[in-house]
Amino acid sequence: MSKLKAAVVRPSELTDHEINLWRSYLASKPGIAPAFMSHAYALAAQQCFMGVRVAKLELSGKTVGFFPFQFRSRLHRLMRIGQRVSGDLADYFGVVGSPDLRLTGAELLQAIGINSLLFDHLDETQLSFGLVGTQTEPGLRIAFPEGGAAYWDFMRSHDKKFVQDTERRERKLVETHGALRFVFRHESPAAELENLISAKRQQYDRTGALDVLARATTRNFLKILSGVDDPHCRSTLSTLHAGDKWICSHFGLTSADTLHFWFPVYNPEMKAFAPGRLLIKAIIDSAHESGVKLIDRGAGDSQAKRDFATSEHLYYRGVWQRRGVVSLAYRAGLSTKWRMHNWQKRRRPAAAAGRFS
Repeated sequence: MSKLKAAVVRPSELTDHEINLWRSYLASKPGIAPAFMSHAYALAAQQCFMGVRVAKLELSGKTVGFFPFQFRSRLHRLMRIGQRVSGDLADYFGVVGSPDLRLTGAELLQAIGINSLLFDHLDETQLSFGLVGTQTEPGLRIAFPEGGAAYWDFMRSHDKKFVQDTERRERKLVETHGALRFVFRHESPAAELENLISAKRQQYDRTGALDVLARATTRNFLKILSGVDDPHCRSTLSTLHAGDKWICSHFGLTSADTLHFWFPVYNPEMKAFAPGRLLIKAIIDSAHESGVKLIDRGAGDSQAKRDFATSEHLYYRGVWQRRGVVSLAYRAGLSTKWRMHNWQKRRRPAAAAGRFS
């Protein structure tokens, strides 16, 4: 059997042929082709985060896959410790490759010269390549392949009370503030993105959640992504108003007919109207115009997510490591960090709420 080899380059250094091959492998995967694993996403990340790389995986001289990753810092690059592209922001992680590619985490690290890689958001579809983690967490999706009307007919047969309550809140909002105005994708999103980032940071501060937008690098990354319009990674900034009143906004990514629900934010004054529900409802109702047939809610489980969900899948988390002093030292450091995180989580539960709070 041929040994797996890899050539590690920056995303911008790939040839047009290699980019097209990456796209074809991404599109060939059954089910979903995540925007977070596209070349366009890695290319945008390269402009903001240091050490963004992609490994071209080769067997018998043939490119059989691509593995995007990054180094968090210069020290991690020196120690050969990797992480997923854009760090904690990405909702998917793994290899984009030929359907017959098989490898283990250890083999992957050996080929690309990495000592250790801490990860989560490894979707269950990566099992077909042989990649797996040690722990799992659920991910929820909302599918409406026949459009919004068919989805709501389905929901009424399964949870009539929830649908009626959502429609009641929508009617009350219209009566109080005026007709709804929903824009699925702003063509010039710069101003709306600034508003969303400001409102989201206020929400983090208000709820005590970790402010993932505190770093200018992260904010700049969203701004760069807002200009991306690739078939596998298209930025989408949506807004919902009632009359002149802003209700909520969302910044996410679309890939084919899938919307990755990523950064939502709501007007706290509108809490009584359940703006989160109304945002999801507006996206579903606009399916005919937008072409979206599935909303991916990322990792995590909550009643708010389950209220709309039609399917569930698994994400894996874990640490891939090669034998050596560096890996042992890194693992010891991670253990200390995890213990500290769990202690802080017990003291401040809201701090773990993340960007979806």
